[in-house]
Amino acid sequence: MQVCASSGLPQYMDDMILSEYKEPTITNYYGPFSIQNGLNSLFWDKIGKIRDRFHRGEITLSHTIRPSIMRSWQRSRAAGVPSVGVPMALLNGHEFQAIIKKNSVLVETATPIMDELLENILPSESCIILTDTDGVYLHTIGEGEGFGRGTTCPLRGLISRETVDGTTAMGLCLEEKTAVCVLGCEHYNSHFDGWSCAAAPIRDEDGNMVGSLSLTLERDKFHKHTFGLVIAAAKAITEQMHLRRLLQEVQTVMELLGEAVLVFDAGGALRLINRYAKRLFHVHRDVLGRDFSAIATVTGEGRFLDFGKKVSDRECSMRLADGTPLHCLFSASPTPEGGLCVTLRESRRMHKLAGRITGGKAVYDFSDIRGDSAAMGQALRLARVASGNAMTTLILGESGVGKELFAQAIHNGSARRDQPFIVVNCGAIPRDLVQSELFGYEAGAFTGANRQGAPGKFELADGGTIFLDEIGDMPLSAQISLLRVLQEGELTRVGGKQPYRVDVRVVAATHRDLVAAVENGSFRHDLYYRLNVLLIDVPPLRRRRDDIADLAHFFLAKISKTLCKRLTGFTPAAMECLQAYAWPGNVRELENLLERTAVVANGPAIGVEDLPPECACSVTVPKAPFVPVPRSPRTGKPEAGVHAAGAASPGRLIEALRAAKGNVRAAAKELGVSRVTLYTRIRRCGLDLDAIRRQP
Repeated sequence: MQVCASSGLPQYMDDMILSEYKEPTITNYYGPFSIQNGLNSLFWDKIGKIRDRFHRGEITLSHTIRPSIMRSWQRSRAAGVPSVGVPMALLNGHEFQAIIKKNSVLVETATPIMDELLENILPSESCIILTDTDGVYLHTIGEGEGFGRGTTCPLRGLISRETVDGTTAMGLCLEEKTAVCVLGCEHYNSHFDGWSCAAAPIRDEDGNMVGSLSLTLERDKFHKHTFGLVIAAAKAITEQMHLRRLLQEVQTVMELLGEAVLVFDAGGALRLINRYAKRLFHVHRDVLGRDFSAIATVTGEGRFLDFGKKVSDRECSMRLADGTPLHCLFSASPTPEGGLCVTLRESRRMHKLAGRITGGKAVYDFSDIRGDSAAMGQALRLARVASGNAMTTLILGESGVGKELFAQAIHNGSARRDQPFIVVNCGAIPRDLVQSELFGYEAGAFTGANRQGAPGKFELADGGTIFLDEIGDMPLSAQISLLRVLQEGELTRVGGKQPYRVDVRVVAATHRDLVAAVENGSFRHDLYYRLNVLLIDVPPLRRRRDDIADLAHFFLAKISKTLCKRLTGFTPAAMECLQAYAWPGNVRELENLLERTAVVANGPAIGVEDLPPECACSVTVPKAPFVPVPRSPRTGKPEAGVHAAGAASPGRLIEALRAAKGNVRAAAKELGVSRVTLYTRIRRCGLDLDAIRRQP
């Protein structure tokens, strides 16, 4: 038969529609009848007679019938499908709801396309049906009467496939997974002879079939363009499902991003805002279509929305609609339509991440502080009080007593434990860089400054705790800025004009006498009073000798594990040495000394012979008779050779100090040495002047 090629449809549609009708032997099938021009009653009578003979078993194959239809008839007969009557297979409500839920995306995507398809074929009596891969009617729309089972439009929940209805367009489409049309008497069941139908598969992104779209209308009104519309609609549903999936993936990614995303159109109206941005800008209403001023106002220098320009990691200060200040890093990139896509990251959150990566985290808590002495108990009690609030705390103590350990324990015991913990050694920063290190600087603030500026330690600690170690070494210029942070909770970067609000808990520490520093003018008195809100005095090791044994065993166990050596403890004499030593370097010195000792010791117990000389000579020396140093009758000074023999003996030092009742000047004069020399020897031998002075 001849087919009109001037359908007006795209070429790919004509090719698909007419694929079965372009076979060389097509005239052997339906003769001169044309789908384009309609099929008359002679055609239907011819097809119907062949089908009747097939049902009676007179033939099993006919070359007059299209191959796809013939295959479907054969499968239908093998399945025992009735050739007359009204077939009926219907799901119950519970089963149908489960299937609808599973195919919700397919139904939501197909519904508007099915509505548009129906508009294009009205006013004909027709029905459009969406099914899943099992032939379940998911959604149906249509006009007119007499569709199939005597209803206005086939009901949702019905099942149509070859094993139920025999040869229909949707059943054949699901079986052979290709676009098909079934015309009038080509249906296996004569109940459908008054209708012609077309169906096309709907596929996912991998090409797998997920359902079918079919159109049923009056037999003689079927046209090849109708077939093309069904194919085009099925393809549109397929593409829309792909696009919908991509959009859902993009939306998921946007919601998982750790930054706010804002998209503006060319007129500056907000087109998109993700969940993080809503939380960052305190948005609780619909702001799409409105200007940025509806959610925030830029307060700092520079432009925020600069259409047509691409920027990266710029700083910006804003004030939200509810008055809350906000400091962010933002990047922006133009969109093809002339709009702008902006991403923002809150500075506090970025600083927290930076602190975590660079080690700005407290690792010790109160369980790591060892000591049961009365002096240590008082310091721990005050430290626990400090952890229960956010007041400024000043920790005093000699070098090596564990001031930072206390600071970390206070932070980890507070409500800020999950926030940054930033450590600053005020004595280790060059004096001309203290301001920029602590409070940050703006771009171009000084030679060598970062082009984009940099935050200071206080900004990095925002929301958490900053530990200012050796606060007594801070220069006066920085003390003024620190006082403002403590009093007002805001800072200004070096070279900047815009103040930044920060929420930082300050814990300071020093080994210096701050009262004396205030008196001599090297430390501001107002800053001292502002820091001295809660004072914790960490005792030196010589004032907590009862803790030495516990600390020594703790350090030895840790060091032994590191060195993979079996060291079980100390001999009584060695422990006596450790407890008698003055420990000028405190706990840090004890740990370092034990590490050196463990390396050379043969074990299993540490003996006196394993200890360094400065520690071993602190053992109580048996009291020896006091022998005065011979002096020259003429000068009154010790005679030659006496200094090395007398002053070098630890026992001689002890006796001279006892005789002088701990008076170093008198003892040095008696031994014939300077006070500096005697102090050096006292420290080297680990003698405790306070203990000697207390002896009767």
